[in-house]
Amino acid sequence: MQAGWSIRKAGVEDVDDLIRLRLELLRSTRGVEKLKNEEPMVEATRRYFAQALPAESFHAWVGVAEGRVVACSGLLPFGRPPMPDTLASLEAYVLNMYTEPEWRGRGIARALFVELTRFARELGVGRLLLHATADGRPLYESMGFKPNPTSMEWTPSGE
Repeated sequence: MQAGWSIRKAGVEDVDDLIRLRLELLRSTRGVEKLKNEEPMVEATRRYFAQALPAESFHAWVGVAEGRVVACSGLLPFGRPPMPDTLASLEAYVLNMYTEPEWRGRGIARALFVELTRFARELGVGRLLLHATADGRPLYESMGFKPNPTSMEWTPSGE
């Protein structure tokens, strides 16, 4: 425990808090008060976390302060054929890194990220990928992440 907060691995009992913080993250990155399709997204996210957390196909950690969850992080491992720069066939995507604004600057996000990367190494992950917000970029860079300008995205709906 550091300065009134602690971190721990999340479980199904944390689904409501993971959803709440994910919504805060998505709203803030899009600059909106309400997301498109928010209600159905909440239910789909609830089903996803309820299945993925116990199956360990998605891993999450939470920061707890004053008896409530104030921050979270997530790790989505996936397999792929080895690449020239990493022969490991397991990679992972980091997502849901979010700390409530009033708790930022206290080291919670860094502690979550240190634990997430420790766990990724333990799993044998060869590469971590993420999308960084402007606020998160300094943390990731300080942990050795480098920009990768080669990514592109496609969605079936064209959005």
